[in-house]
Parts: sequence; C-alpha cells; structure tokens
Amino acid sequence: MFKKIKLVSNNNNRKEKYSDIWLDKINPLAIAKYVQSKHNYAISWRAALAIANADISNCYKDLVLREEKDNSKEEVMEGECEEKK
Repeated sequence: MFKKIKLVSNNNNRKEKYSDIWLDKINPLAIAKYVQSKHNYAISWRAALAIANADISNCYKDLVLREEKDNSKEEVMEGECEEKK
C-alpha cells in the first residue's frame, strides 16, 4: 500500500578528490607553529595561525582549480544540434 521513496542517494561510487583528501590531512596548528618559529616568535600565535590558514586556503584553491580544469576536459560532449523549425 505504501511505497518507499528514496530521498537521499548515497553514491558510494563517487571518487574522492585529491584536494579533499589533502585538506583532511593538513594540520593548521603545526603549520602555525612552524610559521611562528620561522619568524623567531616575533609574531603572535593568532597571526601565525592566520598566515597558516591563508597558505592552506591558497594551496587548496589551486588544487581544486587544477582538478576542475582536468575534469572539464572529460565532461565536454561534442556534437551538432539541429534547430526545429
């Protein structure tokens, strides 16, 4: 009498992107500690963390743009379209 409706699709076949895997492995606190030691602890922890997050964001942006550029080549379909008169 009742039909089940699948509202959410769990697509387990989706390949996880390298940029997402990379972002999960990055530790901004470790990078901030390195940034602070690089500047001989002359900058605050907050500033070092901001620099680390900015560098991570910039690198992540570059990875995503590179992936999207590579994927756009695969997704392009070529063909001709005839208009209906």
